[in-house]
Amino acid sequence: MGRFLIRRLIHMFAVLVAVLIIVSLLLRLIPGDPVDAMMAGNPGMSQENMDAVREQLGLTDPMYVQVMSYSLDLLRGDMGESLRFRSPVFPLIMEKLPATIELTVFAMIMAILIAIPLGMITALQRDRPADYLGSIVAVIGISIPSFLLGILLILVFAVEWRIFPAAGYGGSLTGSIRHLVTTGDPSPLGTSLRYLFLPGITLGVAAAAYNARMVRSAMIEVLGQDYIRAAEAKGLPRRTVVLRHTLRNALIPVITILGLQIGYLLSGAFVVENVFAWPGIGRFSVQALSWRDYPTIQGIVMITALIFLTINLLVDVLYAMLDPRIRIG
Repeated sequence: MGRFLIRRLIHMFAVLVAVLIIVSLLLRLIPGDPVDAMMAGNPGMSQENMDAVREQLGLTDPMYVQVMSYSLDLLRGDMGESLRFRSPVFPLIMEKLPATIELTVFAMIMAILIAIPLGMITALQRDRPADYLGSIVAVIGISIPSFLLGILLILVFAVEWRIFPAAGYGGSLTGSIRHLVTTGDPSPLGTSLRYLFLPGITLGVAAAAYNARMVRSAMIEVLGQDYIRAAEAKGLPRRTVVLRHTLRNALIPVITILGLQIGYLLSGAFVVENVFAWPGIGRFSVQALSWRDYPTIQGIVMITALIFLTINLLVDVLYAMLDPRIRIG
């Protein structure tokens, strides 16, 4: 296990270096620079002032020099200074990150709660009306774009029925839970969940649909195994056969996919956060991109990539723990 973790950590470092280089180069290929964005808000800025600001920010250096300078600062734990706010990037990202994590975790929980029952029902009712209906629902969930689904949910649940707010942030979910535990007042938690529900469902529907198809396929395969027929022949209750023997083994490939879906949900949150005006790193990154705030965008990408790689590492370890036949060399 130790050698495996060392190899994975080395792999993570190599991936992060590649991500940094690629993102830094792509950012500097975008037309314009931070000074052009500043000029849009200050039309009185002269060309001499613009050139002086570019020199001060190091934008006149060759591209490889800028990337190398940022990489060396990053190795020292310095993500640089935001060109827009003139303050360190790391605290700015940490201020926005909890909202994105709450949204992503909520979306994943909703996806799992929807996918496992739907996948089980369609597998146990194979080639029956319930299976066909579940397949239709899954295909629709995978096919519909998240921004379109978000707008439809806003029109129905916020505008027409007025059950949930159309946009905004109801406060930290973890803070609301802490408030409930310490004071017994559930109102902040209810407010947080009301604001979280629509963007969370919007983000989690596609993952739920995909996972439901995965659970269905895996359960159908497991149900045809000899040990399942042997368990049924022994007279074990159907519930025990399905939950203890079939579902547990069917979830192994699904757990592997969940690690990859964290990255999908984080990237999907960039769209959903802008639809619902959610104050996370997704919305912040779009704003930083319009400002040409290179250090902020690079910092967001690096932290997102680090989260994604860390979750994948944890999923690999969990995969081996669930299936004793797997040995990590």
